[in-house]
Amino acid sequence: LTNAHLVTENRDCISDRIVVALTIRIDEPPVPSYSAEVIEINRGFNLAVLQITRYLDGRSVDKRRLQLPFVELGDSDATTVDQTIYFFGYPDLEGGAVQMMRGTVSGFTAEARVGERAWIRTAADVPGLFSGGGAYDRDGRLIGIPTVLPNRVAGEVLDCRVVYDTNGDNRINDADRCIPIPGLIRAIRPSRLALGLVRAAALGIQPGPQYAVYESPPNTAQPIFENLFLATSVNEAGMPVSIVSRAPSGISSLYLFFDYRNMTDGLIYELRTTVNGRPDPTFSLPPVTWNGGPEGLWYIGNSGTRYENGTYEFTLFIEGRQVDSISFVVGGAPNPTPQFSDLVFGLENSLGQLVGANYVIPEGNVIRARFRYQNMEPGVVWRFQWFLNGSPLAGEGASGTRTWELPEPQGTFEDIAIASEAGFISGTYRLQLEIERENGFELAVLSDVVVAGGAGGIDAAQAQIFSDFQFAQNQQAGFPIGLINDEFASGVGQIFVFFNWRQISPNTPWTYRWLLDGDVLFEEHTRWAAEPTGENFYLSLVGLPTLPDASYTLEILMNGIPLTREVTVDVGLGQLPVEAFASAEGVQVRGRIIDAETGQGIAGAMLIILRAEFSVEDWVWDESQVLSRAQADRNGYYQIPQLLPRGTTESPILYSLLVRADGYFPVSQDGIPVTDLTSSPIEINVVLNRD
Repeated sequence: LTNAHLVTENRDCISDRIVVALTIRIDEPPVPSYSAEVIEINRGFNLAVLQITRYLDGRSVDKRRLQLPFVELGDSDATTVDQTIYFFGYPDLEGGAVQMMRGTVSGFTAEARVGERAWIRTAADVPGLFSGGGAYDRDGRLIGIPTVLPNRVAGEVLDCRVVYDTNGDNRINDADRCIPIPGLIRAIRPSRLALGLVRAAALGIQPGPQYAVYESPPNTAQPIFENLFLATSVNEAGMPVSIVSRAPSGISSLYLFFDYRNMTDGLIYELRTTVNGRPDPTFSLPPVTWNGGPEGLWYIGNSGTRYENGTYEFTLFIEGRQVDSISFVVGGAPNPTPQFSDLVFGLENSLGQLVGANYVIPEGNVIRARFRYQNMEPGVVWRFQWFLNGSPLAGEGASGTRTWELPEPQGTFEDIAIASEAGFISGTYRLQLEIERENGFELAVLSDVVVAGGAGGIDAAQAQIFSDFQFAQNQQAGFPIGLINDEFASGVGQIFVFFNWRQISPNTPWTYRWLLDGDVLFEEHTRWAAEPTGENFYLSLVGLPTLPDASYTLEILMNGIPLTREVTVDVGLGQLPVEAFASAEGVQVRGRIIDAETGQGIAGAMLIILRAEFSVEDWVWDESQVLSRAQADRNGYYQIPQLLPRGTTESPILYSLLVRADGYFPVSQDGIPVTDLTSSPIEINVVLNRD
């Protein structure tokens, strides 16, 4: 598991293969040992899972017998501020030994579509070349991937060093390709975002063929961030609850929103924050990859971290180019100015009331909105504007200026709607509300709503967009063939899910997820690129070689709102076998092998643990008898790479071990018990006598 930008060809790295080097001794450089391939990737999260496939001489690796040290994924959602974390990486460009750094969690950064913990932040000065390595908790569990990309100025890498002879002329000079060097790492991608990729890789599951969608032409226009504003909270649809122009002392949550256009996933963007003119990494986001698609509304924010009094300057960059900024003041007592918040949409019933409050509504003749207000008084001037797909709408009811008339200072307001005799076409609509202040009109609240599908459900106000789901084993010419059912026997190689759709505007954002036994396996944010209405759109999963027994579920969302229910198919038993991930639940064995006379470690000593069905007297130097083995490092320390499966207190699993080293008498032992109560790790220290 590593950063995607390190193992995929890009403009900064022209490569033809991925080499995996192993740390044999912790005080020496890693040894190039294998080549690997990317088998699962999420470019937006900048995460990739590799699989070792060959030795460096080209021979294939038997993956069933490959035994390497591994770590367990930790619960990144359980990390807390001030928690100690440990970073491991290789910061030496010329191949130095692995290094460890200690740091603490300084906070968390929220990001649109990912949630409150899109990033774990640290104040430690972690070198940029640790990117793609690991961040671990005290128990050695992987809680995140340190992530940063090279700094750029006007699109050009700021620090790029020539280290290798890349053109083969036996010289290292400016004619060779340089290696971009990133700045300090301040952000860590949580292991939670990698869990689905790792599970899919371990189980041999990949996204399969899908409905042929339209290919969008490349967008060559300059990427843009614009219309920056700040909010103190975000709702379930990723929309601002209320917008603020300043905040009182003591706030602990703030979100920077902005519109974006002409973006491409994989571009590098960055947020730099200053407080009273001084750079503040706590509220910044270092250069990372974009994963929001070409256009829309985005946010970056923090919650749970106190904002000290001062003037904050938030500046956004794309590929090192400054694109926009906004200033914000924190301090003073709360100011009870007029405010709007909690903007939501729905249809209009026969009584002129809003029904079906949501952020995805069906096509109709009226779109009605509702919002909360506070600190309002008669005479306050406010205005509104409706938009469709980013462009302001014209005509009656599309915009206007009003004077507030209600006597109550706070409450709920529903007297705002837009109507069309011809009906509103599908697309992304926006309502923007502004309140007049001393210096002119100021943005008070805005929100987007997706109009798609036909009306149905409660009060005939729910969007009915996707329907008639069915699972099949295959497709031909876009139609399901083979067994069509919601249950399949064990051993199927692929499953397809077909469904119909109606009234979706091209380029409408939507999300689909594949879940395995209730846990997210794959999640794809994309844009609608098929006909507005049609039948037999399909998605699929492929097993390598077959799909494991499990329950597979498809979820579809728009604007963060789920639009499907119980679209599930069972394969085999309908749940993963208990042993599917049992290896992470075993017992780790480690220790030291020393010389009986000197007490010094024996470098290169070999410790072998046999499979439970074999004892020492059965040993005939056959690889099939070996459960796992390890070689001692320079100081005699070893760690068995594979965890020992547990038995029970009543029926323990008994293991045998052998220890061999040149110039020493061998040592062996039978009957080492491992039960459900055995603590992990087991320390087994071995003393060898010279022969």
